[in-house]
Amino acid sequence: MARDSNPFATRFTRPGAVGYLFPAGLSVQSLVAVLGENHWWGEIVGPHGSGKSTLVATLVPALQAAGRKVVRYVVTPDGGDRKECLLPAGAYAFLAEQPLAPTTQLILDGYERISWWWRRRIQVLCRKRGAGLLVTAHQPLGLPPLAETEPTEQLAQKIVQQLLSKGDSVVTPADVTAAFKQTGGNLRETLFALFDIYQSRRAHSIASG
Repeated sequence: MARDSNPFATRFTRPGAVGYLFPAGLSVQSLVAVLGENHWWGEIVGPHGSGKSTLVATLVPALQAAGRKVVRYVVTPDGGDRKECLLPAGAYAFLAEQPLAPTTQLILDGYERISWWWRRRIQVLCRKRGAGLLVTAHQPLGLPPLAETEPTEQLAQKIVQQLLSKGDSVVTPADVTAAFKQTGGNLRETLFALFDIYQSRRAHSIASG
């Protein structure tokens, strides 16, 4: 069985591939409105694997429609291509080279990985140039609160139902419950665990058939 035929493969579960499921009372439009009221500054807070990056990916098109020029980076501890992430130690120097302007919406996903000193300098730079700043973090870091992501089993079940084809029962609700508990409520890790379950059962079914 091809790996990409598994509905829990990365191509189907990465941020942006699955839309963020908003709780009652919240929507893309309402969050963009709040962000605008806060001069385009805000933070999305939640534990690891709770959907912060997915929420950001869902907001980007709406921000662009609102006239914001989105400049987004994922901050990783291991570094990587400058076009896709920022090295914490060189974050400010790199950003200082960017054409930040009042219409710019800078998004830093994983903001807590940057030291407090560099975070402060980044904020000063954004204020100086009038740019917006939206960040994700595991805990509040002093920016205006925009949203808090909270993983629940009910949310995990809804995501799985979106991923599975109609009538596909290879993965059951009981599997989702067990995986969610096993991973400590981490939605991303839950989907990884279900990938393995789906892959194993489909392979067994093909071999038996």
